[in-house]
Amino acid sequence: MTPLFGMFGFFEIVVYAAVAAIVLPALLSAWPSRPGPRCLGVCWRLARRQGLPVLAVRILAVAAILLSGIGPGLCVYLLLGCVLPASQDRI
Repeated sequence: MTPLFGMFGFFEIVVYAAVAAIVLPALLSAWPSRPGPRCLGVCWRLARRQGLPVLAVRILAVAAILLSGIGPGLCVYLLLGCVLPASQDRI
């Protein structure tokens, strides 16, 4: 019988989530983020629209691209780059 969570057990997932919950806020506050858009500006535009830190959105975007597979994740990123309206107040 295979474990419910694949190669990781429930305890390992809880430990990784706890470490991420402790380390990620410290990393976000200590690492300055470049204020303007990069590449297509998707993460920057999403962060501005939702009122979130740009670095947090960029980290979540990279994680989503890697977890969904490089191809589908990049296709969604390119689609959002074409669909999202450009902001008038670029820094």
